Amino acid sequence: METENRNIKIAIAEDQSIFRNGLTKLLNDIDGFEVVLAVENGQLLIEALPAISVDLALIDFRMPVKNGIEATKEVREKFPEVKVLLLSMYDDVEFVESAIENGANGYLSKDDDAEEIQLAIKSAVETGYYLNDRTSKMFIAKMVHSGKIQPVFEVGSGNIFNENELVILELICNEMTTQEIAEKLFKSRRTIESARTLMMSKVGARNVVGLVMYAIQHGIVNNKKK
Repeated sequence: METENRNIKIAIAEDQSIFRNGLTKLLNDIDGFEVVLAVENGQLLIEALPAISVDLALIDFRMPVKNGIEATKEVREKFPEVKVLLLSMYDDVEFVESAIENGANGYLSKDDDAEEIQLAIKSAVETGYYLNDRTSKMFIAKMVHSGKIQPVFEVGSGNIFNENELVILELICNEMTTQEIAEKLFKSRRTIESARTLMMSKVGARNVVGLVMYAIQHGIVNNKKK
């Protein structure tokens, strides 16, 4: 979706008026963002979308009439061009997993600051996904501790990554965040993020979890057998 020369148009579905109004003002104050719709439940969102142009919908998980998961499924079915970020106070891996499985392009905690929200919206619109360091680390930790992956690096696996990318991938698979990787390699966070995005584009992964799963399937990381 081409948004370089125009505002990213945002719809908000959130039943708490104070949070909804505050989020609307916050986003409208950010250059390049425009809130074109702010409603109190998922049903009103679905009813309004055919008449307006929207790039991304911020949808609260808990709402009356039509909750966030139901609304996300319907947006994905009827308006596949609209990206969806689910909002919630919950911050556990099961909730995030459910959001992604039901078609969300990412997840935001209501505790996230303005910078994180801005990054999430831009990432979801431009790349089709957003999982922050905390969420990605939870996913990878779950796979490691459940025995699904063993973060032992297999260098000679005939993969498509260059040497620097392999180093970054190894650190991702060892549950390190972007900031921790940047500090360890004496590089900027932006450099690590750019490398990670390029790696995902190479394998067609929509998020870091997909990148890790590619590494498992192609023998870059050992798949632990129980």
